[in-house]
Amino acid sequence: MKKLLILLLVCFSGLLSKAQESYDKVITEKVQALNSAIFVKKDSVALESLLGKEVIYCHSGGKVETRQEMIKNALANGSNYSDVKTEVTNIVTHKKTVVVRHIITATENLKDGKTAPLKLGVVQTWISEDKEWKLIGRQAVKLPLQ
Repeated sequence: MKKLLILLLVCFSGLLSKAQESYDKVITEKVQALNSAIFVKKDSVALESLLGKEVIYCHSGGKVETRQEMIKNALANGSNYSDVKTEVTNIVTHKKTVVVRHIITATENLKDGKTAPLKLGVVQTWISEDKEWKLIGRQAVKLPLQ
């Protein structure tokens, strides 16, 4: 009986590990889709589908936006970005909540023709809302360019 219980525990922990890997993959794809919708495509439909109803979106300069403000300002941003890369560095899952740390690097192409490097450290919180992963919190900080 004891061996059967141990075997069941080992199998169950393997299933949990697979579920964690599955969440990690899905969330990584969501993070990349969000960054693409903001920095590359300026895609309001994608933003509408990725953002939670009560999202708190915080920029590296301290500006805090609601869902509606974030979408409006992302679409109105006169800069465009090239060489956008997202490097997920850490994912922590707790029940139906996932916290993701990642680094965004890009080249910002300003309206006046100048360019500026961009490197942000970002923490995002995602929840399962209506059976979809939605962003409910985001905080970015500027990182050294080295």
